[in-house]
Amino acid sequence: MQVFDLPTFSLLVTEYLMMRRTCTCGHATTADLPAGGRGGPTCYGPNVTAAATLLASTDVIGIERAADLMSALLGVTVSTGFVSSCLVRLDTALTTAGFEDALKDALRAADVLGTDETPAPLTDQATAAEGCHNPHVYTVRTMHAYTRAGDGPSRDLIWYGAAGDRTKASISGFGILDTYRGVLVRDDYGGYLSYDDDLAGVQQCLAHALRYLDDVHAIDPTTQAWARQVAETLREAIGAVNTARADGRTGLHPRLLARLRRDYARGVAVGISANTSRRWHKGNHPGLQLAKRLRRKADQLWIFATRFDVPATNNGSESAIRGYKLAAKVSGCWRTLATLQRHCRIRSYLASSRNHGHRSLDAIKDALTSTPWMPPAAA
Repeated sequence: MQVFDLPTFSLLVTEYLMMRRTCTCGHATTADLPAGGRGGPTCYGPNVTAAATLLASTDVIGIERAADLMSALLGVTVSTGFVSSCLVRLDTALTTAGFEDALKDALRAADVLGTDETPAPLTDQATAAEGCHNPHVYTVRTMHAYTRAGDGPSRDLIWYGAAGDRTKASISGFGILDTYRGVLVRDDYGGYLSYDDDLAGVQQCLAHALRYLDDVHAIDPTTQAWARQVAETLREAIGAVNTARADGRTGLHPRLLARLRRDYARGVAVGISANTSRRWHKGNHPGLQLAKRLRRKADQLWIFATRFDVPATNNGSESAIRGYKLAAKVSGCWRTLATLQRHCRIRSYLASSRNHGHRSLDAIKDALTSTPWMPPAAA
């Protein structure tokens, strides 16, 4: 029988005697600090530093809780100041190494990207600052995990960033999408529309479209039956693509694709016809608005059916950014936009390196010793 367990949690104290010699010329030379050592008579070593950094950089454990956990595990008092300094050290190491710039370079070279954003609460004092009235966290990521067959590592790159508002200027300020030329998977938020003409294509998130169709159908299942038919057509297409991809095929049979597109177009046409004159208490009927949008955006809803490297939904981006909503529930808010941006950089590093097979503790220690994991250069 084999029993897998951890050694007892306790601090191991190693004392180093730092030799110091004075030359005949009067110059004094002191031995270098040991690996992981910092100035002062005492310090925590690289393993404690990495563990504290990892705990504090997750989305569900704040700095105070990380310090409490480290204190409980080690049997000594670990201060919040030490944990906070760990995050600053890692962020400084990543910035010095140019990690974020390298990550953005790799993302811009990708064939398919997904993007999404979510509100991020800051303190009242922070949101009172100019340009910080509506803080959001953004993500831009590759989507291999959602379009591949098999259980191997996805090798996905995930970038996080934060801005004080949700404007096109802030999105452009991140320096990723303005020069991107691949396919972008997204929702229909207007801040992304100006990029469309320069992209190879846009895949609208079908999860959003299906929710809208279900909502319209719920208004009146009889008069809005078209919405159910269009939703079933989209779900059939998603299933057909998933099956074909799992079978190793790279495309749908042309007759199947033509039939699916035809059923979609017919259903949308019925939605327009059935709701053109239908009264609604405020403006046009929601069924008419949705049907017209589905007709106008049809090409952006069907790229996934002709390019199997493009996912049908933006669930990957939404999943990547969900942790920030959990963090807001746990910690309440970030004190400043700068600390939120620091959290984003660290999360970008840990998420992307983990997707490439690097254990987070090792990735942190590597960064702190000036050898951080870096995104692979574009081929």
